[in-house]
Amino acid sequence: MTTTAISQYMRRKLVAHELGISRHTLARMIERDATFPRFFEITPGITVIARADFDHWLRGKRLASLTATR
Repeated sequence: MTTTAISQYMRRKLVAHELGISRHTLARMIERDATFPRFFEITPGITVIARADFDHWLRGKRLASLTATR
């Protein structure tokens, strides 16, 4: 797998880091937010999320918060 291919996917630790939350808080967020993109297993024990899906979800959250404050 090339560096480019690897950077297209994120593990839970990186997602939590980018959101500035713990992995435990991320797990609760995923459980409660049906719009959060789903992780998928690439090998036993390794789950990832597509960076594009995560970025799309985050942009949606940002737009929703901007709309709610107006």
